[in-house]
Amino acid sequence: MKDCKFCQAEINDEDRVCPVCGKEQDAAAQSGAVETAPQDIPGEDAAQEEAAVAFPAEEAAVAEFSEEESAPEDPPAGEAPAEEAPAAQAHKVSPGKLALATAAVVVLAALLIALVMAGMQDAGTAAGETAAPELSATQPATEVTTAPTTPATIPADGNPDDVTCKGSYTVDDETARNSADVVVATMGGMELTNSQLQPFYWLEVQGFLSNYSAYAAYFGLDYTQPLDTQVPIEEGYNTWQQFFLDVALQTWQQYQALALEAQAAGLSISAEDQAFLDGLEASLTETAGNYGVTLDELIRSNVGPGATLEDFIRYQELYHHGITYYEHRRSQMVPSDEELEAFYAQHEAEYLENQITKDALLVDVRHILIMPEGGATGEDGATTYSDEEWAAAEAQAQQLLDQWLAGEQTQDSFAALAREHSQDGGSQANGGLYENVYTGQMVQAFNDWSFDPSRQTGDYGLVKTEYGYHIMYFVDSRPMWRQYAQSDWLSEQTNLMLEETVAAHPATIHYDKIVLGDLELG
Repeated sequence: MKDCKFCQAEINDEDRVCPVCGKEQDAAAQSGAVETAPQDIPGEDAAQEEAAVAFPAEEAAVAEFSEEESAPEDPPAGEAPAEEAPAAQAHKVSPGKLALATAAVVVLAALLIALVMAGMQDAGTAAGETAAPELSATQPATEVTTAPTTPATIPADGNPDDVTCKGSYTVDDETARNSADVVVATMGGMELTNSQLQPFYWLEVQGFLSNYSAYAAYFGLDYTQPLDTQVPIEEGYNTWQQFFLDVALQTWQQYQALALEAQAAGLSISAEDQAFLDGLEASLTETAGNYGVTLDELIRSNVGPGATLEDFIRYQELYHHGITYYEHRRSQMVPSDEELEAFYAQHEAEYLENQITKDALLVDVRHILIMPEGGATGEDGATTYSDEEWAAAEAQAQQLLDQWLAGEQTQDSFAALAREHSQDGGSQANGGLYENVYTGQMVQAFNDWSFDPSRQTGDYGLVKTEYGYHIMYFVDSRPMWRQYAQSDWLSEQTNLMLEETVAAHPATIHYDKIVLGDLELG
C-alpha cells in the first residue's frame, strides 16, 4: 500500500489514480505538486472543480484543465508567503473560466473511468464478502446529519421534448431488463439503448458522490433519498434525476461525436488503451470472484439493472476512441505569438483586474532546505535557535552545495541531492522543484533571490530564511501573462472544437422511452 500524493489516503501500490480524491499519481511528479499538502477543505479551486461536476456544460468552469496547464503552485512546506497572495494569482480567475465546460466533461470522464477501475482493483481485501462491491465509493468522508423531512413528491410529467418529459424515469428491475434494447437516442447511424444509457447515468451519479458526498448538503442533495424526489439547486430541472440524466446524455453525445470523428480521421486508440479494453472482462470477473458475487451482480450493483458487461465495455470503448480524437485535435492547437497578443489584448481588463500583467513573471526553482536542529520553544510556541545551531545548519548546507559543485553541476544531480537531503516535505520527493512561482508567494529572502532581474538558468546560491538555509537552483522563468493567455486560449479553442464536433453530429433523443433502474446510493 502507499499514500495518495494529494489527499494522503491509503491506496494500492499499482493504483495510478486515487479512488478517493481522483488525482492521477503520476501527475504529482510531473507538475511539481506538493506531496504533503492535502486539500482537506474545499476552497475556491475545489468549488470550481465541484462546479465542473455539478452543473451542466453551458455553465460550469473548465476546472479540470488547471493541473496540466499553469495554475501557480502552493508555497513549500514552512515557506509561507510573506504576504497574502493576490486571489487571482493564488486561484486563477481568467477568461478561460468563462468558456463552456464541454471540455471539462470530457476530462472529467477520464477521471471517472479511472476511479471506477481503481475501485475494481481494490478487491483483494474484500474476499469473502457477499455484497457486491461498488466500483466507485459513495460514502461521505464526513457524515452529514440532516433533520427528518417529509418525502418529496415526484413531479408531474413535463415537456416531452426535453429532460422533464417524465416526472420520474425510475422503474423496477424487471421493467428495466425488459426495456434494455429499446432505442432512446440516435446519432446518424449510431444508437443508444436503455441498457447502454445506464453506465452513462449511474457513473455520473456515483462519480459525483464519490468525490463530493461529504459536501452533498451544500448542493441540496440527500444521497440517502431517491434522486427523482429532490429538487436540485440548478435551474431548469425539477429533480436531481433529471439533472444527472441531462449530463449523462450530453456526455454520450460528446463521446459518440468524438468517436465518429476519430473513425473518419482513421485514428486508432493506443496499444495501452486497447490492452486495457481487452483485459476488462477478465479484470471484472476477477473482482467479482474476490467479492463472492457473479459478474452480472457486480455490473448490476454499479451501473444499474438492465445493463450488461457489453454495455459497460461499450461505454469504455466510446470514451477511449473519443479521447483519442480529442487529444489529437488538442495537440494541434498551438497559438502564434500574434494570436496570444491579440487574446491578451481582448481580455486585458480581466487579466489586469487579476494582477496578470505584461511585466509579471512565473519562475521555476529548485531548493534544498536544511533546517537548524535543537532550538528552544517559548510559551508562544515559537522555536528559536542559537547562533551555533544556525551555524551548524549553514555548514551542512554549504557542504551539500560543495558536493554538488564537485560533481556534474546539472539540474538532475541537484534534484537527486534534494530528494536525498531536503527537509521540505512539500518538494523533497519532487527533487526540490516548485513551478510557476509568482512574486510574493514565498518569504522575502526566497522571493528576492528567485526574482532577481539578473537571474539566469543554472544560477545557484545559499539563502537564509526563518525556516533554515536553502540551497537554490534557478530553473527558468517566463512571462505570467503568456502562460495564462496560452492556457485560456487553449481552453477556448478546445471548447469551440467540441461544440463544433457535437453540432456536426446532431442527436435525436426519445425521452418518453428512457427508463432508469434503481440503485441504493446510501
